[in-house]
Amino acid sequence: MEPVCLVEPVPSSGALRVNPAALGLLRGLTRPLHVFAVFGPCGTGKSFLMDRLAGQGEGFPRSPGIWVWCLPHPTQPDQALVLLDTEGFTEQEGDETKLSRLFVLDVLLSSVFVYNTRSEGDPQRQLDRLTYVRDLPRVVRVLDEFSWENSFLLSSVLPDFVWCLRDVAPDPCLDEVLEATDHELDSALSSPQDSEDSPSSCVQRLFPCRKLFHFCSPRADGGHGKPPAPTDQLHPMFQEQMGHFKDYALSRSPKTMVGNRVVDGAFLADFLERVVDLLSRDEPVLLNELCSDLQQEGSVYSVGYPMDPIGGAPLRRAAVSTAQPSVPEPKMERVVPLQVSRPALPVLAKVAPGTAQPGAMEEPMCLIENSPDGELQLNQRALALLQSVSQPVVVVAIAGLYRTGKSYLLNRLAGKDRGGFSLGATVQSHTKGIWMWCLPHPRRAGHTLVLLDTEGLGDVEKGDAKNDVWIFTLAVLLSGTLVYNSLGTIDQRALEQLHYVTELTEHIKVKVAGEGGRQKGEDSAEFVHFFPAFVWAVRDFTLQLELDGREITEDEYLENALKRRQGQPEKLDLPKKYLRQYFPSRKCFVFDRPAPRCDLARLDELPEAALSPDFLEPAQRFCSHIHQHAGTKTLPGGHVVTGTLLGNLAVTYVIAIRSGAVPCMESAVLALAQIENSAAVGEAVAVYEEQLEWRAALPTESVQELLEVHAQCEREALRAFMARAFKDDEQQYQQQLKDKLDSKRAELCHRNEEASSDRCKAVLMELSQELEERVREGSYSVPGGYQRFLADQREMVEKYQRVPWKGIMAAEVLQEFLKSKETVAQAVLQTDQSLTDRQREIEAERARAEAAEREAQLSQEMQAKTEQLLQDQTRSHQEHVQQLTAKMEQDRKQLLAEQERALALKLQEQERLLRKGFRGEAARLEQQMQNLRQEMNRPRRSVCVVC
Repeated sequence: MEPVCLVEPVPSSGALRVNPAALGLLRGLTRPLHVFAVFGPCGTGKSFLMDRLAGQGEGFPRSPGIWVWCLPHPTQPDQALVLLDTEGFTEQEGDETKLSRLFVLDVLLSSVFVYNTRSEGDPQRQLDRLTYVRDLPRVVRVLDEFSWENSFLLSSVLPDFVWCLRDVAPDPCLDEVLEATDHELDSALSSPQDSEDSPSSCVQRLFPCRKLFHFCSPRADGGHGKPPAPTDQLHPMFQEQMGHFKDYALSRSPKTMVGNRVVDGAFLADFLERVVDLLSRDEPVLLNELCSDLQQEGSVYSVGYPMDPIGGAPLRRAAVSTAQPSVPEPKMERVVPLQVSRPALPVLAKVAPGTAQPGAMEEPMCLIENSPDGELQLNQRALALLQSVSQPVVVVAIAGLYRTGKSYLLNRLAGKDRGGFSLGATVQSHTKGIWMWCLPHPRRAGHTLVLLDTEGLGDVEKGDAKNDVWIFTLAVLLSGTLVYNSLGTIDQRALEQLHYVTELTEHIKVKVAGEGGRQKGEDSAEFVHFFPAFVWAVRDFTLQLELDGREITEDEYLENALKRRQGQPEKLDLPKKYLRQYFPSRKCFVFDRPAPRCDLARLDELPEAALSPDFLEPAQRFCSHIHQHAGTKTLPGGHVVTGTLLGNLAVTYVIAIRSGAVPCMESAVLALAQIENSAAVGEAVAVYEEQLEWRAALPTESVQELLEVHAQCEREALRAFMARAFKDDEQQYQQQLKDKLDSKRAELCHRNEEASSDRCKAVLMELSQELEERVREGSYSVPGGYQRFLADQREMVEKYQRVPWKGIMAAEVLQEFLKSKETVAQAVLQTDQSLTDRQREIEAERARAEAAEREAQLSQEMQAKTEQLLQDQTRSHQEHVQQLTAKMEQDRKQLLAEQERALALKLQEQERLLRKGFRGEAARLEQQMQNLRQEMNRPRRSVCVVC
């Protein structure tokens, strides 16, 4: 989409109104949102900055109000990027009410708020121009009550504050270490002459997460007031600085509201409407109440858990006694979930906003093609699209002689009367390579139907029979259901044309050969485990389905054609033999000609009524059978194949073919397992971090509370890993995950201690101010001053003890604080003239005893903390073993079911052979079944305990 106006000023009134069309665009965004808003003086390049963030040369129109641009996130494909460009303000007095409201909207809607200015004179002056920040605590509150602590409650829900200082004189040292700029920002915010109500002080108080970026002039000639230069003419240093800014901005967390819940576009749109209405009536925006109302009215959060009645876990600490001091609570650092970047998705289907799924295609694309030198190669655009499909796939491939109507049959299967796979109307083969069409499965929610249309076999113009064999082999390896399409009848000639089946043993290996090598029979006997279901579609069929004077079914017709004939040379019987052996699951459909010969050239243009009923009826049954019975593509062992896995399989097989090797199923599966298991570790860590972001509110009151949060997050991470990982027989990747989660726990404990320590120190700093002031004034340097000092210190400690949610470091920080005051206490004690030397000695001994008691108590707490951590390690170990055991049992059941199906099919084939008198082949099949039974009865492998 192009940028559209989201909020526009009403002429001559100063009020704001929301554009319904822009709201509709927002409501179509069902994914988590990254919202970036820019605000600042006119003529500072705000729109240009947003255009660069969008990766565009020019997009925003630089018009009044707030303009919105919705884009796919460039690094997080499951999230959306929303850019807000706001009109600039001038030095002259203007409509301050309108600008203040625009500022409030930018802050409330964004996850990153960008203040953009030029570097002209003193930077402090540029920051002081942000006078609208002073109105923020008055206009926006988290809770209606306890308004005295609104500022630090508000700071916990406001976005990151990024100051972009433009047109700074180029200096190579500026951007060597970006962190150095943060010190400069803090210096600008801490000017001693600032009042408490100055913009600098307000920014420092309200935005705990702050960042400063310097930018030189974007033009290499340093010109001001000129149009922005094209990308290739931008100053190299500006491009480098812009790269740093984009990396930082795009790595931030999605937009959240009260309770730290991630929101989608529908919630943000409803939220915006309500805020504009409140601002227009000059009513305060009560965030907790507003979010709760929207949730009850149906504007639910896209991700997260029900809100706490007073605004979610992080805000439960707001309900403190008014007798307690207002202590700013450190804002918990947001956890950025790991995401696996995926390629851009071409040719997406045109569906309703918010319903598009990755991989849905408007039209087919070539997946595997012939390079100019005749080698097979993958189309990278199609491969990227296929690998973006995270759903399980049902893969149906069609193969057969050229000019037999394969593409038309697949179009019927896709439910498309027009368009779809291209049809040819001449004697030349039309489809080249293997074409792919990904569609939502019509009967299985959460599944993608992948149709593969293969190049026609036997084209006399190709002159390369080897290409046909590899096309057929790839169709077998990639599909879960293989449709073989032929014309006329299933006779000896039709079977001879299916000679590709007899050559599969030369082009597919099941397992890697051992020291003594493997016999062809050993490999081919296992084809049944992973070969697709076989459907023979006989086109232009004109015979009656009768045999020996009785009507037969289509399946009986196929089985009769595949019967071995006594006395027939074995060479002529090979296609029948291998079809029965490799494809024990078989089905047949016969079709009359769809239309008169004169209409076949425009078959895709004919309406349904013009088609032959004798074609439509079997075509409907064929489509119904495929939609209902074509199974999800699986790997040996029952692991479900997603589009990502299918794309990786295609890469593995094509690489093997191009190198002259024979594709090996075992090698391919092991290679896929390594890729998937590595991805499963990353996904599990991302799930842990997402869960932690929703659940954790630091600091916690106890180690046990923190460990319970970690345990819940770890449990969900393990489930995600187990759902995706496979063939991790040595638990190598599960051990990697455990190491990462152990590291996350240690990091979480450290962050919890830091958050607790920061909060406790802030509380003590505020509570001790009066005591320290009295010490400086000499209030205790009088007779009886020591007792008064002790009383005031005890009162301070009691107030400290009553402040809630200080966390696990409360006692340790207090002990360190009191230790730091021992010198002061000793000085007061020595100057108290009302005490005798003996009394001073007693008081000093008492102080030492109290300090020793506190140390002993701290030691006990540390020991208890260590024991809790050890217990959590045991719990973690048991959790890993428990989920691993369940995973192994599930895999065993899947494998056993797969082996039982294979055994049943072999048994049926053996019975057919015995009935026809082929005892030699029946005996060989019996040996295969015996080997399979032995494999099924092998004792279960014990769980390899994760350390």
